[in-house]
Amino acid sequence: MVMNPLILSLVGLVLVGVSANLLKLIKKNKIFLFISMLPCIYIFFYGLYATFGPIDLYKDGTENFIAQNPGKDLPVVFVLLKFYQYILILVGAIFGLIYFNYFRNFNNSTESSD
Repeated sequence: MVMNPLILSLVGLVLVGVSANLLKLIKKNKIFLFISMLPCIYIFFYGLYATFGPIDLYKDGTENFIAQNPGKDLPVVFVLLKFYQYILILVGAIFGLIYFNYFRNFNNSTESSD
């Protein structure tokens, strides 16, 4: 099974959501903070690529849906595809900064306690 970048971005978005729910545990461990930053970085850069790159998620998604389901109306969920790359950029940037600040403060708090 090959995972395309769109599916990987969805998985990254879910991982960021899970890590946000476990924030009390994550901010106490340096390794968990680093691991939590990785999907944030990926979805941020994939969001930038989807915004400025050669792909149009909405156009591709609607064309595929219409080709597979001729005569059916487009579901409302496809409206999210217009904003998906912006959602990725915002979530990646906001949670990336939060985790980075915890990571930086973790290093400062361990140095001051020594």
